[in-house]
Amino acid sequence: MKTGLLIAGIATTVIATMDLTLGNNEVINIQFENDLALFAMFFLVAWTIGYYAKLEQSHIDELTNYANIDGLTGVYNHRYFYELLEQLFEENKENGTQLSLVILDLDYFKKYNDVYGHAQGDIFLKEITGVISDTLREKDILCRYGGDEFCVILPETDKENACRIADQLREAVCSYDYLGKENMNNRMMTASIGVSTYSSQMERYIDLIENADMALYRAKFLRRNKVEVYSSIFDHIIEKEPNENLLEEIKPLKTLMTVINSRDTYTFNHVERVFHYCRITADYLKLSAEEKRSLLFGAYLHDLGKINISKETLITNSRLSNEQWEELKKHPQDSADIISQINGFEKIVPIVLQHHEKYDGSGYPQGLKGNEINYLARILTVVDSFDAMTNQRPYQKTKSFEEAFEEIRRCKGTHFDPVIADRFMEALKEI
Repeated sequence: MKTGLLIAGIATTVIATMDLTLGNNEVINIQFENDLALFAMFFLVAWTIGYYAKLEQSHIDELTNYANIDGLTGVYNHRYFYELLEQLFEENKENGTQLSLVILDLDYFKKYNDVYGHAQGDIFLKEITGVISDTLREKDILCRYGGDEFCVILPETDKENACRIADQLREAVCSYDYLGKENMNNRMMTASIGVSTYSSQMERYIDLIENADMALYRAKFLRRNKVEVYSSIFDHIIEKEPNENLLEEIKPLKTLMTVINSRDTYTFNHVERVFHYCRITADYLKLSAEEKRSLLFGAYLHDLGKINISKETLITNSRLSNEQWEELKKHPQDSADIISQINGFEKIVPIVLQHHEKYDGSGYPQGLKGNEINYLARILTVVDSFDAMTNQRPYQKTKSFEEAFEEIRRCKGTHFDPVIADRFMEALKEI
């Protein structure tokens, strides 16, 4: 509208000037009088077109809000979160700035919904959205990821500051006074939070989301009411490894793990979880630095042999056929064969080779029993089985932690080393 009115004003000025500077007074007066109607038309047309353009833009903005804004909480929705993060990720790669992501999950919101109903649950979500928004900086971008999960994009923010903001969010949720808190655990709502930060090794914005999601998993299923920062288990290992030649030799193994992830995300995430359970167990058992190092390498590499298993077998939605089962049982030997090619990994080989052996001798591939099985392999067996029981697979029912503990107790002395089984359960109960 402003542009139209400006053009109308310029046109009016030009024509009026021509009327006043050309011809005699009588001609000027006649032309000027005739052009007055033209001047009015200029401004009327400019205003009308501008008004409808403004109306159309308002309509477009309204439709855009419907597409981008979550109807319940008033913050950006899941769809727009992906669009916005991709844009900021690409800008970050070009400019070399910092970018972090926070995923927040309300720990006991389902219980609150069950007790007070969905209507009150919706009211709570609106209120907690306001609490989160008030805690953030002006440049931070809050999105509802779905259900009781929220994402916060933190532009120009490094890992340290992202952790600080995440912890402020956790405290804000914990301290919020809301209807019905007397019926909640510890009389408060808590939040588990995962944090990830951009690194030059990331090629896709999805990596930032997956990393934050894995950190959230650790926060939620290990302790709750906690902030966890994503760190690659491979990076964690090499940070502690003094042998630079060894580091160069094992980097291809990281590539193989990436290939496995592209074929079977469950296996890759399973390895991440097993690694962290093993780290907790190693600390609880007070293993030596060398034993802990070997156990963590074994945890990271124990399923490496699955690179040789067909994708159909890895991702099947039904129980394995006899042929598929025989194919799957080869992966400990294949893992050991790959690892044995690396100098300095001699102590890792028996751990990955024997992690499916059973204490009573009914396991595979060698049918070892009791103390014939490597001590660290016996630890990995318990951890590996526990994670398999507590995470969903299409062909088996997921167990709760307590149900998995009960299964471990039932299998002490047959499947598991009884002492290690007890110590593992003690370690997880203490976190």
